[in-house]
Amino acid sequence: MDTQVAIVGAGPAGLAAALTLSRSMIKSIVFDKNTPPRNASSPFIAALPGFDRNTPADVRDTIHRDIVSYPYAHFEQTGITGIRREADGFTLSRDDGSLLTAEFVLLSTGMVDLLPELGGIEECWGRSVINCPFCHGIEWHNKRWGIYAHRQDVIDAAEVYRNWSDDMHYFIGPDIFVTPERIEQVSRLSTAIYHELPINLRAENGALTHIEMPGGETIDLDCLLIFPFQQQTGLVTSLDISMTDAGYVDVDAGFRTSVRGLYAAGDLVYPGHQNTPTALHMGNLAAATIVMDYCCLK
Repeated sequence: MDTQVAIVGAGPAGLAAALTLSRSMIKSIVFDKNTPPRNASSPFIAALPGFDRNTPADVRDTIHRDIVSYPYAHFEQTGITGIRREADGFTLSRDDGSLLTAEFVLLSTGMVDLLPELGGIEECWGRSVINCPFCHGIEWHNKRWGIYAHRQDVIDAAEVYRNWSDDMHYFIGPDIFVTPERIEQVSRLSTAIYHELPINLRAENGALTHIEMPGGETIDLDCLLIFPFQQQTGLVTSLDISMTDAGYVDVDAGFRTSVRGLYAAGDLVYPGHQNTPTALHMGNLAAATIVMDYCCLK
């Protein structure tokens, strides 16, 4: 075997797993494809004790230094295109077609955000367009918020969003069904409700100034909350593993998938409160499970 554990993805879950495995004297290879991470556009990571408001790059660099201070983890700047179960482990295919073998595999590939078709969103995403009030809401305390309700659960959380501002403008997609009773409840929490979605964002250096509606109306806003739909990476969808009805990898309490020796941790298993502290926690627990399973097989 080339390594004991192959970690596919070097986000928070993968890095936490690599550190825990290293401190357990388990050798790993961490595959970190050289593409911008999902949180690359975010100005900082929030609510991570000891690292609150540090940039994503600084947090990753700090964890990386901790990992390489032990002689057990090796990093490769390449992606993995395929994983095949063998009798005694796994064979993984790199981007260049070369192969390697591992006794265990941890998937920590994250998810792919599906941003809506909204002009100007790329400039503002992670800055004045946010997807988590727990992460960035306090920076927009009592500012003019827009709530982009293109999915039902956004409307369901209206009472939660009110915690950060009294100036809330709700934009409800045409395919979202909201009862008259719920509309009345939301109207008591909001400044205005629009039964259509904006089509363009206008900003200055990533700072949102106003949005444009389909009929030409403009509405001044400071930030826009968008909770995007997500999909799995192509690698994950190519694997024969059990998925939840919501499209996330189905794992047990130890982050074991339906394939023996294959584990998954991070956003790809969890549709809820996706953030760095949660992913670090899952990566740590998954690594601990791998160590315990490995020792039981000896």
